[in-house]
Amino acid sequence: MKISRMKQDTDSIDWKGWHILTVGEAGFSMLNIYGQHMHGVDIEIIRRFADQINKRNESGSLHPKAPISAIPRSFFRDIPKDSIKNYIYDFKRHINEFIEANRTKIHARKILIDFHVSPEPVPKLYLEAIEHVFREKANQKDFDEIVLFL
Repeated sequence: MKISRMKQDTDSIDWKGWHILTVGEAGFSMLNIYGQHMHGVDIEIIRRFADQINKRNESGSLHPKAPISAIPRSFFRDIPKDSIKNYIYDFKRHINEFIEANRTKIHARKILIDFHVSPEPVPKLYLEAIEHVFREKANQKDFDEIVLFL
């Protein structure tokens, strides 16, 4: 399993065939770009999906309708950067839930993780936590490649 980091590149041609893990936020968001623009998912479905994730505070997936999963937006909108370390255990739990969902239901081999909610880079603690969970919880046979957008 190859894990790499790269600058954000939302060109849909580059990510055809990849499963996207993003933030459960509808509106002017990455969920809309990947869901509506890349995969033609109706905006109302995207809104309901994001609302469900955030109200329940649990990760979820649009699979099989679209190769997109998301975690709650609270990690990126409600937690100040200097407090991330206090929430990292819960963040890791959501990443692990995605790994389990992929293992049992989704079966994607290539995962693109894009947790951007602004032009700012994704906090380094989140990137490190993602890599840690994938290395600890995912088997080599579960994934071929994981790309994290910085």
